[in-house]
Amino acid sequence: MTNIAKHPVAAVRTLVTGSSPRTEMQRWFIKRGLPHFIEPYSAGPDVWSRAAPVLVVAYIAGGLHGLSLAHWTLKRNLVGAGVVLAILLVTWMLTNLVRHRPLLSRPHELGSVELAAFLIGPALPALVFAQWGDATQALVEGAALLIVIYFTTSYGVVPLVGWAVSQTFSRLGSVGRVLSRALPLLLLFTTFLFISTELWQVAGTLQGPAYDLALALFFLLGSAFVLSRVPEAIRAIDRFDDWAEVAELIKGTPAEGLELPVEGDPMESPLSTRQRVNIGLVSVLSQAILITIVAVLLAVFFTLFGVLAIPESTIELWIAPTDVHVLASLHFGGRTLVLTEPLFRVSGFLGAFAGMYFTVVLSTDATYRDEFAEDAGPQIRQALAVRLAYRHATTTD
Repeated sequence: MTNIAKHPVAAVRTLVTGSSPRTEMQRWFIKRGLPHFIEPYSAGPDVWSRAAPVLVVAYIAGGLHGLSLAHWTLKRNLVGAGVVLAILLVTWMLTNLVRHRPLLSRPHELGSVELAAFLIGPALPALVFAQWGDATQALVEGAALLIVIYFTTSYGVVPLVGWAVSQTFSRLGSVGRVLSRALPLLLLFTTFLFISTELWQVAGTLQGPAYDLALALFFLLGSAFVLSRVPEAIRAIDRFDDWAEVAELIKGTPAEGLELPVEGDPMESPLSTRQRVNIGLVSVLSQAILITIVAVLLAVFFTLFGVLAIPESTIELWIAPTDVHVLASLHFGGRTLVLTEPLFRVSGFLGAFAGMYFTVVLSTDATYRDEFAEDAGPQIRQALAVRLAYRHATTTD
């Protein structure tokens, strides 16, 4: 039986739009950040080739770790930069030699050899200058960048973010209700923390990696709460009693019009591990955007409140004997308003803490969780139904 006989509506759509329903469904999945619903799916061998401009910039920047702008003279830094570029160029030429390409050619496809050069090359200049810490940093940063690029491409993070942002702003009503119910108590609680001496002595004096790690700890704890709820949320929506329910859910999508079975269990096609991770990202990212909005709003509020209410003398008293770095000052209403570096650090610390607290509330409080799930859940459930229709169409063609 031909495809036209089996899928008449889909065939008409193909003639009108010039693209098949399968192609349209694949685009539909990718647009919503669900590329792993395409079976079989591969991020493609050209992932690294498409990221070549980013890798080249990172390759050069990583090699420049071997310089010491603060402690070397200008002449020595310039000579060092020349040595760095020469080492990077030689490394690249050796890579082309291994690949049997012209020495100075730009590769159109990046494979394991090029990626190994990307990791090792930037560390070599630091090793030449006996800067072991910089060499290690170059290796770690290079590996982290490769992981980020692959993960971002494989799971369609860029279109996923765009879709999640649009969904968040399209649900401003429900988002506003959640915020209006959660923010007052959160604001009251964190305001008392903001004017406590102990918080300024801890967060106001944190600097460098220690401060970054403290904020990252709040992020990791909040993420753990959210991720712990993902399996339960998936089980709640990934259940279809029959194919009639699937047919109803796919209306208005590219899968509408596909011929579906009348009998049988739709759940004979369970989700793979990557597909579950993909759904988890979609469900988590919508919450992450809302949580980020809350954290940023509170950080901005405390910054403004601190400028208006806390004079420089009070900050000096709270964090003594640490010097207070004043970033800006303004004479207003008979007093001097100051924007200080400790104020920025305390406001950012409280914003991150509030984000973690709000995350826990969304994840554990049934009222907030159900209200938020009422908006995000149907979108994900519809995508699951389209996946079943897509999988059935793929296996029967």
